[in-house]
Amino acid sequence: MCIYPKMDLTLDQLILYQLLLRSSMGKEIGLYHGKMGLILFFAHYFRHSGLKVYDDTAGELMDELKKYIHTEMPVGFASGLAGIGWGVEYLIQNGFTEGDKSLKSCRDIDNKIMEKDLRRLTDYSLDAGLEGILHYVLAHIKGVMAQQSVLPFDETYLSDLYQAVTAIPKDVEPSENFKSLSAEYASFYENRVAVNYTLQLLPVIEDDKIEKDRLNGTPLGLKKGLAGYLLKTLIAN
Repeated sequence: MCIYPKMDLTLDQLILYQLLLRSSMGKEIGLYHGKMGLILFFAHYFRHSGLKVYDDTAGELMDELKKYIHTEMPVGFASGLAGIGWGVEYLIQNGFTEGDKSLKSCRDIDNKIMEKDLRRLTDYSLDAGLEGILHYVLAHIKGVMAQQSVLPFDETYLSDLYQAVTAIPKDVEPSENFKSLSAEYASFYENRVAVNYTLQLLPVIEDDKIEKDRLNGTPLGLKKGLAGYLLKTLIAN
């Protein structure tokens, strides 16, 4: 049975219809494939279109995310707490929400992330490892410093992270982005200067070819999903 209205719709309109229809169905809440990524999409689309339905949907998804989030989640960027915290910072720092304070909004996430023993971490990837943690830490520090709040991480954690990014094993070849993030964090730690970090969605978005007759089975998320496909075009323009 066709789920679309009986009218000729463009591919973008069909994707929007799918996103509105299916966004509340899943329980995945992460940045890449879940509700956090969809919240960022709808926030952008509300700013683009001015249509309240997109703002309302973003708010409803945030309420759902808060119900499903828990401190036993993985820490990683793609599907875990670091990515969700980064998404919150993205909304605050880009003016999609008003009155929110980074420190308060992310307190539980910060406490859980600080439990991770960085001295034993051997994963340096963006999706699940140290590179993703660096993205969140730098974004969060930038946010709280701009709001003139106290740092969200204690000195032990800041020191452990510094050691982790400056003592990479010789048999590990980190990405160029990891090296850049590490240098920025090291500069902050050594000098306690303002963080020069820009929150950008495009590195997160990864889209495949979208087939019009298979939208019903296509994932919704930012990475290889409908939201990423549409948002990449929107941001690029």
